[in-house]
Amino acid sequence: MPVIQQVTSTVKAARLTHPFTTAKHTVTEMDSIYVTIQLENGLIGHGAATPNEVVTGDTLATTQTVIEHVIAPKIQGLDLADWQQLLQQVKTAIEHNTPAKAAIEIALYDLLSQWFKVPLVTLLGAQPQPVITDYTISIGSTTEMIAAAQDKVAAGFTALKIKLGTSPLSEDLHRVQQISTAVGPQVRLRLDANQAWTTKEALVAVAQLTQLGLPIDFIEQPVKAGNLVGLKQVTQASLLPIMADESVHSYADALKLVTTHCCDYINIKLMKSGGLSEAEKIDQLCAANGVGCMLGCMIESQVSLAAAVAFVASHPNVKFADLDAVYMTDEQLKQPYFELHQNKIYLNQQTGL
Repeated sequence: MPVIQQVTSTVKAARLTHPFTTAKHTVTEMDSIYVTIQLENGLIGHGAATPNEVVTGDTLATTQTVIEHVIAPKIQGLDLADWQQLLQQVKTAIEHNTPAKAAIEIALYDLLSQWFKVPLVTLLGAQPQPVITDYTISIGSTTEMIAAAQDKVAAGFTALKIKLGTSPLSEDLHRVQQISTAVGPQVRLRLDANQAWTTKEALVAVAQLTQLGLPIDFIEQPVKAGNLVGLKQVTQASLLPIMADESVHSYADALKLVTTHCCDYINIKLMKSGGLSEAEKIDQLCAANGVGCMLGCMIESQVSLAAAVAFVASHPNVKFADLDAVYMTDEQLKQPYFELHQNKIYLNQQTGL
């Protein structure tokens, strides 16, 4: 196989169609680093990183520096055939910096699937198929959130993720009930507190939500990421499934939570894990231990989302997809990676991404 000749990156911004608010921050713009890796035969692979300092601690500047000056020198001159060595070089080039690693890995997987002349989803072991995603209702007034929820249900979404955590707990729970009443019991709800609750508040929340009997798939990251004792306590007390998000970035994190029974589900994100290979390890661990997964995303580029969609389509233990960022920005690309029809994402059946 040909060797890697060049790694380049560029930064571009895209506007969000609406501000996106969680318990942690508000986002109005998506800043992404677009990576290209060129082989000596001219083949080009594409990847992208969208750092989120609140989640991973990475900034746009540090991520681009790591891509160009730390990881790129480690892989230039290596042969694509030395696949495991390539992945190891990316993983060990520097501690943390997972968005940079994810962007490079996605471009490498794009190259490998192009080399074998198959779509990425086929390289990962499946045939192209549509992926159903939920849509996230960001924090606003109750009236605004109800209107947004009704709008997305009318657009064809059958599951909504509801962001919580900036209001008193009683107000949050009442808001969830009002949203469910407005959209109807056929719409599944996924509640995300983004670490906003104390253990005591989370225990109250799960008890009251259970009594309400709403169509809830899970409650995501109810307590602080490092509060594993509290997370386990909530999981054991709750009749509703509990999902870990910010508590799990790496395989080591997942191993700790799975072996101590701290959660029912784990939310994998490529920007947290550092790419597809670590995501694969996390999913295999979870599958072997009866823990389901969701594949989530930041507000990120279609390039990395295409890799995420391929991962969902090829991993049956991924029970949920939260890949709605593709609906949220005005990102302009030369070539679209998928088609959207209501809540379904259809990958292009081209080679590579």
